[in-house]
Amino acid sequence: MKHMKYIALCLLMLFAAKATAQNEAKKDSLKASKVEELRKFRETLFVEQLTLSEAEKVKFFPIYDEYQLKLRDTKRVFRDKWKDKRPSEFSETEAEQYFKDAVALRKLEVQLLETYTIKLKPVIGMKRAVQLPRIEREVKKEMIAKARSMRKKKKGPAEGVDNREGGDRPRRRAPEGEPIGN
Repeated sequence: MKHMKYIALCLLMLFAAKATAQNEAKKDSLKASKVEELRKFRETLFVEQLTLSEAEKVKFFPIYDEYQLKLRDTKRVFRDKWKDKRPSEFSETEAEQYFKDAVALRKLEVQLLETYTIKLKPVIGMKRAVQLPRIEREVKKEMIAKARSMRKKKKGPAEGVDNREGGDRPRRRAPEGEPIGN
């Protein structure tokens, strides 16, 4: 009898572990598909904003993605160095070092921008290359809005939130016994 209980317990644990692993794999797959959807959305926005031809698109994105990767890595180094510290708690020497590191980061960002603008010049021309910082800001805003809408689709409207056109304003509630006015 003890052996049967032991076997049943082992089988139960095995099935629970398998179900959990499948659930995690499903979540990872879903996350990867959302990341891919956002990447395609980003590409579409850049193609529209820069009016890229198919040939320009094929040459533009490898260079631009390399630029973004180097920029992200540069910022990550700075962030990792200072992530556990607050500027309000710095000593005078730490504040000086933080300032020097922040200035060095900005210089590296400008150098990367210069390098990759020059690399992009033969692909899209200087006129469109100098528009990239503005276009990046616009694309970032639209991607944030898209990510939020994807999140809302997943969660659905929050309780007590007006889902009519015009935003997510909380609904007004009239005091008991009084009608709600327009």
